Amino acid sequence: MKNLNRVAIAVSAALLTSAAGAVDFNGYMRAGTGLSGNNGENISFEKNKIGRLGNENDLYAEFGFRQELPKIEGMEDQKWVVDAMIAQGNSGNNGWEDGDFNVAQFNVQATGLIASDKEATLWAGKRYYQRKDIHITDFYYLNTSAGAGGGIENLSVGPGKLSAAWMLDEGTQETANGIPQAGAPSWANDTQVNGNIFDVRYSGLNLWNNATLELAGVYNFANEKEKQTITADDGVMLTAILQQGLSNGFNQTVLQYGTSSYGAQMADLGSGAWFDRSGEQNDANGYRVINWGVMSFGDKIEVGHQLMYAASTDASYGDGITGSSVKVKGDHSLMSAVVRPMYKWNQNMKTILELGVFSESYDGRDDKGGSKATIAQAWSMGDSFWARPELRVFASYITDDEGTTLGSSKGDSDYSIGMQVEAWF
Repeated sequence: MKNLNRVAIAVSAALLTSAAGAVDFNGYMRAGTGLSGNNGENISFEKNKIGRLGNENDLYAEFGFRQELPKIEGMEDQKWVVDAMIAQGNSGNNGWEDGDFNVAQFNVQATGLIASDKEATLWAGKRYYQRKDIHITDFYYLNTSAGAGGGIENLSVGPGKLSAAWMLDEGTQETANGIPQAGAPSWANDTQVNGNIFDVRYSGLNLWNNATLELAGVYNFANEKEKQTITADDGVMLTAILQQGLSNGFNQTVLQYGTSSYGAQMADLGSGAWFDRSGEQNDANGYRVINWGVMSFGDKIEVGHQLMYAASTDASYGDGITGSSVKVKGDHSLMSAVVRPMYKWNQNMKTILELGVFSESYDGRDDKGGSKATIAQAWSMGDSFWARPELRVFASYITDDEGTTLGSSKGDSDYSIGMQVEAWF
């Protein structure tokens, strides 16, 4: 608690110095309680693959503070913003829980500094950088938010907008067979690696009616110390996002390709925010195809969905035995389908159904698979699919078709009933 107080005081002091009362407080939270048949407590199983509704068992919170600084005479067309966020998560099972409070964001953004392009923004610090996610599965398919960095956003180039960023991505590696590198100074034999991410985006490309294309390229590399040999190859992740606006919603198709650790992350549901520095993923390649969106059917029904196929080749992964550090190298593929229809009884009350299924195959280890069916009665501040806060009472039935996560035998299943809340503001 002392650490949280210090962080809160520092953030508040920095943001309130210029103009008291001008801070925009924003954030996100989720929490819930429940019980299950086999496990007793509230359970969560593969939510990124079969859906998060009635399938989350944590308490997570983000506290955001954003302030636009006062204008200075002669620079009225500029906008300077200080943006900060504290994030914390734990199980939520007790009245007083210890947990790590992370300064997830603390940065400065300046818009209007380039006379010929007043919409361009320069920024530096630590931030959630242009993250792309699918809400119903809480899956971030593109998220390079790592350490501190900086860049430029929304620079007008041709028909679209260019953004470029450089962020730190420190990691660790093991020396070969645990033996220090011969002749290297002691400080060069530590496992810390200076990792870096270059992220380039080009957005706003209009294709046809209500259709836009966004392209992203991410390059992750390590900067070697003197006499230090980095075992991991550099990695590249390429993304194309085609969004089609519809009269009743939107549909988005995502194509991704990765090499090295980013290749292994395709089937492992990585987002680009971390990188395996061990060198075990040097031969890996992978791709991912996603289609998702939200559509309304009349005034009463809205439906969200996720369809995904991902595959990685020559990837290194655990052998699937609990507690084992033995690695297997081979191909890894994943198929996932989730659909969430909802019926609106009035402006506040909804009935929500979520159905999900996934199948996952590996070379050299047992496959995985499972499904989920959840029904929830919900009350929200508005009747939109995205309306929050939302209070829910749910019942879920979950199957683990290949493993023993939900019990002691393969093909096990479990039920879960409980309450949830989710809010953003």
